[in-house]
Parts: sequence; C-alpha cells; structure tokens
Amino acid sequence: MDWLEILSMIGTVVLMIAVFVGAYYVSRFVGKKYQPRNGTSRNISILESQPVGKDRALIVVKAANKAFLVGATPHEFTLISELNPDDLSDLPESKPSKKDFSSVFRSVIMGGDKKQNGGESE
Repeated sequence: MDWLEILSMIGTVVLMIAVFVGAYYVSRFVGKKYQPRNGTSRNISILESQPVGKDRALIVVKAANKAFLVGATPHEFTLISELNPDDLSDLPESKPSKKDFSSVFRSVIMGGDKKQNGGESE
C-alpha cells in the first residue's frame, strides 16, 4: 500500500465525518425552525384528544377559561358542545416535552442495545 492510497482513505473518512457533522447541524437548525408550536400559547391549549375513526378525533380544547368539545376531520372542525371547565380540573394540562436531537439519539442508541439483547435467550 503506498502513501497515495492511505491519504485517499483518510480523506474519505474525513469527508464522511464532515457530512455527518453537517447533517447533524442542519437537522438541528431545521428542527428548531419548523418545530410545531403546540403548548406555547397562554390562552389556548389542547387538554385531550381521542381518535374515533380514520382521520377523525374528538378534542377537548381550553380557550380563555372556557372548555369545548370539538370534532376534527381532515377538512373541518365542528363544535360539539361547550363544557364546564370546573368538571375538567382532574385532567392535567400536558405540555409536550421538548427534547433535542442529541438526547433522543442517545436514548435510542442506549435503549437499542437493551432491546436487541433482551429478546435473545442463551
């Protein structure tokens, strides 16, 4: 093996690392820029959602200290009824947890080994 082949292999490895690092930073930028804004409103929140069929759901929405039961389809939202907000106090207002890419990636990598080894019998 001559020096030219060794330098070519090193260059290929460096190029691959640069592509992976670039993809990581681009995905972080795109993820932050186009992240859904669920849970960031002070006056409107979705308390609960229950699918009832293909592309159909019932949604409990709290808006300005009032609660509403809304039916949702891909083409429209229908107000079914206004609810008493005091009756809904048992429901926790869940805010979606924001996780960055690196923490999700680490949990998948660490959890992946457990899942693969956990199902094998020796």
